[in-house]
Amino acid sequence: YGLLVLIEAVRQVQGRAGVRQVAGCDVAIAHGNGGVLSSQVTALLGSAATL
Repeated sequence: YGLLVLIEAVRQVQGRAGVRQVAGCDVAIAHGNGGVLSSQVTALLGSAATL
């Protein structure tokens, strides 16, 4: 949880996720929540090819 989800999404899009790398990953979504009725955040990330 926390920033780890966002860090993994960035690494996937950048092609730097090592053995966890998803082939052809140009778009990633990272979502986190703070618990019941608390803060929520969603980030949609993309490579330069998706712009």
